Amino acid sequence: MKVEPSARDLLEIARATLVAEIAPALPEAQRYGALMAANALAIAGRDLAAPDGGAAETARLAALLPGWSPAGDGQEILREGTARLAARIRAGAFDEGPDREALLAHLRETVRARLATSNPRALARGEGTAR
Repeated sequence: MKVEPSARDLLEIARATLVAEIAPALPEAQRYGALMAANALAIAGRDLAAPDGGAAETARLAALLPGWSPAGDGQEILREGTARLAARIRAGAFDEGPDREALLAHLRETVRARLATSNPRALARGEGTAR
């Protein structure tokens, strides 16, 4: 089994090369595309480094969806759970009381976790704001 460099390391090397060497050498019209690709590589690296692979979100969904037993691929489980949650929200299941508070807590944690992967700078800017 290969230990070094890890997939995350390889993505970071590719991202750094795009940003430092390739993008500056490109005409301005192509530079934006190269920087977007570098950003995608950074997101993929953070996603690979995520500690639980969506397990915490799945557990929160299961707590909000009595009787739901998640089974299958991680992303498919999250899609199914999110769709079920959306249907219950539309049905008014979380309009008030402790259920509403549990839903809001889940949504806050989900947004924080996703921002930590997709845009950690936005998350850092948002720390300390009203909740």
